[in-house]
Amino acid sequence: MASAVFTEAILIVASVIVAAGLAGVVMAKVGSFQSTFSQSTEDQKQAVLTSIKIIYVTNTTDTSVSAWVKNVGSYPITTPQNTDIYFGQVNQMQRIPYSDPPSGLSWEFSTAMTVWDQENTTQINISNLSAIQCGVTYDIQVTTPNGVSDQQFTRFC
Repeated sequence: MASAVFTEAILIVASVIVAAGLAGVVMAKVGSFQSTFSQSTEDQKQAVLTSIKIIYVTNTTDTSVSAWVKNVGSYPITTPQNTDIYFGQVNQMQRIPYSDPPSGLSWEFSTAMTVWDQENTTQINISNLSAIQCGVTYDIQVTTPNGVSDQQFTRFC
């Protein structure tokens, strides 16, 4: 009789230990899932609240272009140097790499910037392009690090 009680007590203790271990694993996975879900929600919120508008584009020389772009969203762009700039004749656009100071075909902000705040307009300078042709339509697209973009078609000269 005593041995049956002792065996039963050992099985109960073992069951509690296994249940506690299982609960710990499940709770860790739930926390990981919640963290992933929260980050995904924050990324979606950021994309919805981000918006930019290309205001004006002009060629400053026959091999350089300046564009003024306004952050019209209600969210600051925290890594503006990760913005993608595409420029070229229609259907012949190419990605222009960021470089500060400019080096070869590249783009830079006219003033140093670490955060692109809401309602701020910035000047983007693209340099060392092939010669800009008069009367040809060019396309510029500015895409923020979270994928929000604006595009404008321009004829120079």
